[in-house]
Amino acid sequence: MRWMIAAMVGLFAAHAALAQDSLIPERRIVVSRDVDFYGSDLTNIFDTSYEACRNACLNDSQCQAFTFNKRSNACFPKSAISDTQPYEGALSGEVFTADPRALRSAEARAAELDFIPRYQLTQAREQAETIGSLHAGGPWSLQDMLDAAQSRLSDGDTLNAMRWTGAAIGKADRSDLWLEYARLNRTLALEGGNDRSTHDTRAFRATLNAYLRSLNDPQRVSTLMTLSELLIADDAGRRALSALRLAAAIQPRDDVLAALDDAVAKWGFRIEEHEVENNLAEPRICAKFNEDLVKAGVDYATYVKLPDQRLAVQADDRRICIEGLAHGARYTVTFRKGLPAASGETLSRDTELTLYVRDRSPAVSFPGRAYVLPRTADAGLPIETVNLGEVQLTLQRVSDRNLLRSLQDGYFGRPLSYWQFETFGNEIAETVWTGTGAVGNELNTNMTTRLPLGEVVAALPTGLYALTADLPGADKYDETSTTQWFVLSDLGATTLSGADGLHVF
Repeated sequence: MRWMIAAMVGLFAAHAALAQDSLIPERRIVVSRDVDFYGSDLTNIFDTSYEACRNACLNDSQCQAFTFNKRSNACFPKSAISDTQPYEGALSGEVFTADPRALRSAEARAAELDFIPRYQLTQAREQAETIGSLHAGGPWSLQDMLDAAQSRLSDGDTLNAMRWTGAAIGKADRSDLWLEYARLNRTLALEGGNDRSTHDTRAFRATLNAYLRSLNDPQRVSTLMTLSELLIADDAGRRALSALRLAAAIQPRDDVLAALDDAVAKWGFRIEEHEVENNLAEPRICAKFNEDLVKAGVDYATYVKLPDQRLAVQADDRRICIEGLAHGARYTVTFRKGLPAASGETLSRDTELTLYVRDRSPAVSFPGRAYVLPRTADAGLPIETVNLGEVQLTLQRVSDRNLLRSLQDGYFGRPLSYWQFETFGNEIAETVWTGTGAVGNELNTNMTTRLPLGEVVAALPTGLYALTADLPGADKYDETSTTQWFVLSDLGATTLSGADGLHVF
């Protein structure tokens, strides 16, 4: 007899393993404690366990209930519930079957949750298998349990509202009840206490169960919103982002899109910043992303909607730049949904930028580093300017005794910052002339003008000089000035040679 029982248990275990393939249990047990389902026995199984008794019934299509006697470890599978009687020490279970609609769609729902590891979906199934035992609601009707849950919730008793909701799930196994069960457990977790981790775990798995049983789009979206909140609380922002993207694809409600925008700003692939490089001779608009772009094999021009097809798209590292723009014009550029990052992430929505390319800021620079300047009437230095009609000039002479210091302290051959200019003027050089110089000016164009210095240097002694040019009226702290070094000589004009421009006078 024992070998027959062992064989039956093995067969039941094999059937149970096959049943695990479905993420929703086709048959589940709702427990009644200290109750005997009297009569309608299919068979008797002795010297067994509650788990083996339950599995034996679940894997026998004729079994609709069972009673397990904890005192004698005896199992009595039933073909029906014909009578119930109080019996201390008995655990009786009634079989309930899954909604066929949920069974048919479960794998499709699971496939949509591709950002959730499969083992977590399996854990959700285990929760669904045992909830009818954890919250044993066998003696009560579904409506009685729902009313009790609502009553406890109205009284502020979240713990027992959760328990009654869990018991109702055992009999109804509906998406909305699973979601409410998740919400109540999450509330309990937030209240703290020793069971916080348990309630968090129940809430997460219950949310997965709610999604697997969702039969319409509003249920799916509401469940995904809750799932995203739980994932965020668990520091899984990227997975939360996936949940919100799925929700937006199903039903782009305002609250979903707002949550998605917030999640993208924190964890998604997105444009981190943008700039208009208007001070270039050929200006461009650049968008910088928060992740590296694909290095090769992707034509990013196909992901950028341009106002003029003559414009060019260049991608590099984390930036995509639009070239071929004109100063003084406004452009609207759209980075399309689906634009990929190297990580595999993509833009979740079209991102439109409308930017104005203003005229170039006034600027001044010297093209050379150091010159030998002849002390003649036609002496002059080239200067480059942008959007300027004149420049403010200051000429300083380094005294002979400070020549070595100007080299050692790193002044020579370089532009002077505001702080260097102050020290240089007070300790190393003397100002011998100030004035203005007229320069060529064509809007947004680099202009090179020869500054005539013949009259200025005519009466000056030979030696080392620094000519500093700045914007008229510029704030000294803005660091807009530039410096040209030259040696005033009675020789012909030449450029100082040498790799560093320092050692040949």
